[in-house]
Amino acid sequence: MDPENDPRPSRAYVRYILVLIFLVTVFNTCDRTILSVMVDDIKIDLSLDDRQMGFVMGLAFALTYFLAGIPLARLADSWSRPKVVSMALFGWSLMTALGGLAQNYSQLVLTRLGVGLGEAGASPPNQAMIAEYVPAKHRTAAMSLLTVGAISGLAVGTVYGGWASTQWGWRIALISVGLPGTLLALLFVLTVRDYRRGGVTTSPGNLWRQLRELSRIRPFVYLILAACLISIPSMGRALWEPTFLRRIYEMSPAQAGGWYFITSALPTAVGALFFGYLVDRLARRDARWYVWLPGISSVLLAPLALGFYLYPTQPMLFGIMPQAFLLSIAASLVGAAWSPAAMSLAVQLVPGHSRSVAAATWSMIASLIGTGFGPLIVGDLNTRLTPLYGDQAVRYSLMVLSVAPVFAAVAYGLAGRAMSQDGLEPEI
Repeated sequence: MDPENDPRPSRAYVRYILVLIFLVTVFNTCDRTILSVMVDDIKIDLSLDDRQMGFVMGLAFALTYFLAGIPLARLADSWSRPKVVSMALFGWSLMTALGGLAQNYSQLVLTRLGVGLGEAGASPPNQAMIAEYVPAKHRTAAMSLLTVGAISGLAVGTVYGGWASTQWGWRIALISVGLPGTLLALLFVLTVRDYRRGGVTTSPGNLWRQLRELSRIRPFVYLILAACLISIPSMGRALWEPTFLRRIYEMSPAQAGGWYFITSALPTAVGALFFGYLVDRLARRDARWYVWLPGISSVLLAPLALGFYLYPTQPMLFGIMPQAFLLSIAASLVGAAWSPAAMSLAVQLVPGHSRSVAAATWSMIASLIGTGFGPLIVGDLNTRLTPLYGDQAVRYSLMVLSVAPVFAAVAYGLAGRAMSQDGLEPEI
């Protein structure tokens, strides 16, 4: 693209782009996670068990998400990032709505495969567009909007999904969140231009060559490993904790969605904004803070999450909420540190023409492992432990995953050491 025909965007337009990307991310996560607050309702309607629901929420989505992610990112880098995002948004929104029409397990699985296929085309191009539109010194803070958007989508899915499921049933809840996304897709494709700094559109070259080059960047490889290890408990918690609240605290879908927003979604959004700003500041002195800060937070996350699942349900704080929820809030705050830093570092370690592919590589692998196996492991453990513990089984299933952040911290430490040994610095 000729730089003269692609002028530097104004600040107002950049803010507009960030708002649209934020909204796309809200729909992305809402449509992905809304099932979490309706697990028991869908189980009863379609005669399913927890293992099947774990597959529906996890691996059924993650398989197509993983397989389509890199090809769609490649298409976005070589063609048009806004057009890829728009087509993806339209596709997954339609499949979410169709999920409300499913009459059996197979049909529900097919719609979730479709949601995963569509959603694979959103996050990597969005990360790449932020890298183009936003200067490096503010980029992690801007990337944190993706985390906040994801958490907002999770909140919408759980709060609205719980309320709509209570009022109208789970089918109407899915249809009503899916259809509006098709309108946003139209707005996105009509108003977002594919800006590349300096008009640079250098060919990204052979895909396999790109992937080999990425595999030689040791900090990038360790970043993927850490993201996988932290995503397993993160997605297991995100997709099963509303059910945990329903079963352990005997809440309705609407109550579980509301309290999940207060104890998990809201503090995670606050943590993402705070840590995104903090990483930007710290990385100006030493780029290894991109991995050091997530590593520290991972160490803190494990005992906080374990404490929440083990804490008795009865002690109340000022008669307002269970004391255990304080531990959930703290875990959510510190658990938000890794995502903005990972998104920012991943796209800064590679050439501009490979940014979508780099973003897709780490996020698709992390999603396959985290979203694919986190919810599935919890669902499988629930099925195995229910004969012994009844509704309490979900408590112990979630506890099993809560130790994974400790291993993620080790991977972050290895990434920091590799950055030092290789003399590799991201763009600051």
